Amino acid sequence: MMKENDNDVPMDSLFDILAGPVKMAVLEAALDLKVADVLEHGMPVQAVARALDIRTDPKGLGFFLDSMAAMGFLEKQDGTYRNTGFARRYLHSGSPLYMKPFITRIKGMQHKNLGRITDIVRNGPPGVEKSEVLASEVTWEKAVAHLAAYQRAGMARRAADLVQALPEFKDARKLLDLGGGPGLMGAEMVRRHPRLKGVLMDQAAIIHLAEKEIRKEGLEQRISFIPGDYNETDFGGGYDIVWASHNLYYVRDPRRFYARLGQALTDKGVVACLHEGLTRERTRPAGIVLSRLSLALEGQDVSFEQGQIAGYLKKAGFARVESRTVNLGVDDWELVTARKTV
Repeated sequence: MMKENDNDVPMDSLFDILAGPVKMAVLEAALDLKVADVLEHGMPVQAVARALDIRTDPKGLGFFLDSMAAMGFLEKQDGTYRNTGFARRYLHSGSPLYMKPFITRIKGMQHKNLGRITDIVRNGPPGVEKSEVLASEVTWEKAVAHLAAYQRAGMARRAADLVQALPEFKDARKLLDLGGGPGLMGAEMVRRHPRLKGVLMDQAAIIHLAEKEIRKEGLEQRISFIPGDYNETDFGGGYDIVWASHNLYYVRDPRRFYARLGQALTDKGVVACLHEGLTRERTRPAGIVLSRLSLALEGQDVSFEQGQIAGYLKKAGFARVESRTVNLGVDDWELVTARKTV
């Protein structure tokens, strides 16, 4: 039953929701057709059709290019289309930041159960293939190459900005990039400090791929590797900074694990963790909640609530634990720092 003040609630958000699948379809078609590969220079629709080997009436192509322009992928002027900076950077197959593999992988995780929400809610979660279990080495071995482009596209720089702002950074000599995947966040941190050396720890199959990325960065003399499961493998020690980003979901014994982090630190070292921190009874930030719905429905809910990691660190004996919200361009994240002394 409608209440009187319900008449003042706008329905604009419904139209935004309806446009969502259209935007995704346009993005996927743009990548499949490799439109950005042929529009480095301006072309009218007929020339684009020839370049893409489209032999039918190009009217449909024109509608599609207009939709790409509406989304900011293309510019259109006097009937001529050309790439925007976004398309050159992320949609051109020759770009080192080409996002098709990343988008395909993330879509597979975020969208796979969307067509059966009603069934799952009524009948319970479906079975999950072993290769799709988030904690498995196989899952992240498949993902690490795609994550490299994502980290290069800006996440590595933003993470390094956060670490460089820490008071400990200027005197730091040794950094642990814990569960760092392709290792480009840690690599950017090391690059910004001439006397800093890094250690990347991750599962063995991932380290094999990360070594290639670090060689591309020319930092193989300054970054070493520890292969293994962080629940069991020795971290090493003497770290001035331990960095962990979006990877602490698989800790099996929080008290023991976070205490081990403290043991790996120097007396004046700092642990810095960047993860989501869900608020409002796990309903915000909306982008994070929605992007992880599909995984949560199948029993793989991995999101931290705000203050959860800070609580683990306090229980593990860290004397000074602080947290703050940071925005890295896509939603708000929680940055937690922990020190052994006040």
